[in-house]
Amino acid sequence: MDSTAQQFVERALRLALEILDHRRPVAQLTRMATPAVVSAVRTIVRADLAPGRTLGVAVLYRASLMMVDPSTAEVFASYDRGRQHFAIAARIARTRSTDWRLTVFRVR
Repeated sequence: MDSTAQQFVERALRLALEILDHRRPVAQLTRMATPAVVSAVRTIVRADLAPGRTLGVAVLYRASLMMVDPSTAEVFASYDRGRQHFAIAARIARTRSTDWRLTVFRVR
């Protein structure tokens, strides 16, 4: 497993959850995600569609990844809001020699 990928995933997912909680602006995600992911997150925030948002602040519980190849990984994570658990599915890709980016992001 690529340790830089794991570190990136944890930072990116925490940031995304803070954005979904309206604690950070969506623009902060642009350096970590593709335009399609930024647009999807922007839609979730504008329509206030983040799952369980009324239950409290989202807290990343666990984030794991499985390398598909040296430049792509599937991400599966869970987060808590109050006493309820929620899921995140994502994909990251290395776009340059060392830069990772979120290319897919789904919350449930």
